[in-house]
Amino acid sequence: MPFLPSKSVQAYSNEKALWHLDKVAELRQGQQVVPTQVQLIISDFCQQGCLFCAYRRQDGLSSEQFGVYEHGRLNVNPNRMIPTAKAVEILADCAALGVKAIQFTGGGESTVHPEHLRIFAHAQHLGMETALVTNGVILRPGWESIYAAMAWIRVSIDAGTPETYAAVRQVNPRYFGTALRHVRAIRTQIDLAHSTCLLGCGYVITRENWAELYEGIRQIKDAGAHNVRVSAMFSQAGDAYYGEVLPAIDEAIQKTMTLQDEGFQIINMFGDRISDLQQHAPDYAFCGYQQFNMYIGGDLKVYRCCSTAYTKHGEVGNLSQQRLIDWFHSDQKQTAYGTFNATSCQVCQFNQKNRAILQAIDPAPAHINFV
Repeated sequence: MPFLPSKSVQAYSNEKALWHLDKVAELRQGQQVVPTQVQLIISDFCQQGCLFCAYRRQDGLSSEQFGVYEHGRLNVNPNRMIPTAKAVEILADCAALGVKAIQFTGGGESTVHPEHLRIFAHAQHLGMETALVTNGVILRPGWESIYAAMAWIRVSIDAGTPETYAAVRQVNPRYFGTALRHVRAIRTQIDLAHSTCLLGCGYVITRENWAELYEGIRQIKDAGAHNVRVSAMFSQAGDAYYGEVLPAIDEAIQKTMTLQDEGFQIINMFGDRISDLQQHAPDYAFCGYQQFNMYIGGDLKVYRCCSTAYTKHGEVGNLSQQRLIDWFHSDQKQTAYGTFNATSCQVCQFNQKNRAILQAIDPAPAHINFV
């Protein structure tokens, strides 16, 4: 049975925190809460080199502490992975704390970790929901049941032709076909398993790929994805990166929206992300998003979010010499979260989520019973 478009739209809702009323109540009382989701980056190494990568670009928002100097040169793609035993320990602590979901993402590419399937399966065994953001090039033997058990999977495509895929992602053009074949294989497995896993793709619009947005999303749809998320590149250049092509991009997006039907949804987040870039720093002090989401990098440091990952500004802890559960209950964590002012961030892509949380924890308006 195909997923209805509403299923995909709900998956990207900015109001999901409001379903966790117990945590909203704790935040309203000034308490800190156990996150519902942890983003766990088991690998900082990636076999691709996307031009828009926030971690590897010099002007990327998450590049400050990502690269390492080797032999006098900066390596922006370090072969840095969380050891399997440490990843298992972190997952055990997440489950003990009451974390509901684990998102495996980057940083780098999770599937290059030699034991990624074991790590994914362990999170599922502990009873937590799992999700995966991947370039989709690697499917190791035994992936089928583990992928079908995911809550959602998003495969990054970002192109409509092998040539543009190669240019944007700095790889051999043949991997474009590989990624789309693997989307088709994952969808087949989801259907065979009667799984509720929501299969999406990602398309980050760049100056190199915007003109073939329609063709790229047409192929994503044909491969069997339930949805595609269209987004913008985040860098220190802000919206100025797009310059004079912004109107043409808007036209391309509108044309592409005609591809939607009962089984395929296009989640257009490009305009919202441009608005975030244009706003620059948040206009509110309290960051509720960091309370609901925790980011653990491949360097074993804890960061506030993906936008502040691998930066001194975003760093709030280090798990290399301690367990997650011990850090979580530490004074260091309480202070780092309790004294944070969101207006200190350069830009935020979670403004709408934060505003929804703020509205929920603010003092009640007058006449609240007159709904």
